[in-house]
Amino acid sequence: MEFLFRPIVHTSDEIEMGHALWHYPVSGCDAVSATANANGFTPLTAIDRELGWNRDVVVNAANACNSKQEVCVVSLSPVLFLVPATKGKGDALFLISDLVAATRVVNVKALHMTHFGFIQGNIPMPEIFTVLQYLLNNSCTLGLNRIVFDIDSRIQSSFYKLLAAGFSIPPSNKF
Repeated sequence: MEFLFRPIVHTSDEIEMGHALWHYPVSGCDAVSATANANGFTPLTAIDRELGWNRDVVVNAANACNSKQEVCVVSLSPVLFLVPATKGKGDALFLISDLVAATRVVNVKALHMTHFGFIQGNIPMPEIFTVLQYLLNNSCTLGLNRIVFDIDSRIQSSFYKLLAAGFSIPPSNKF
């Protein structure tokens, strides 16, 4: 299993406006996962625009994902996995296990995770901690060969401190 942690650098305009304008696809990934927020200039909108997907399909799928509060699989190329926002509600463990289960059903081998590539407001360190802990502790049984994990370059230092500490530092939003 290969993990690639990929820092995403944002333009000063993106940071100032709080809008994700660009998406950088990863060659060789047969699926991308994103937070189900299609309203405005979000990472999902940037992904949709870059990959040339049907906007109505993506918006309808995001709305369904959020209303059901579970992972939604969208038959696009690459396959899109939508995950409802946790917003600090503590459901990150359920959602990451649901996402991994969905990748097994679709037989995904390389997943591009975009959820933490553009961070607004507080650093969601508890969610990042939960997701990484699940992925790293279960890496032999995930069924994936490769995960590309986008991380906003503005929180890169905090992220790597968490990794270097071997998860011994209790996660908090003030890292």
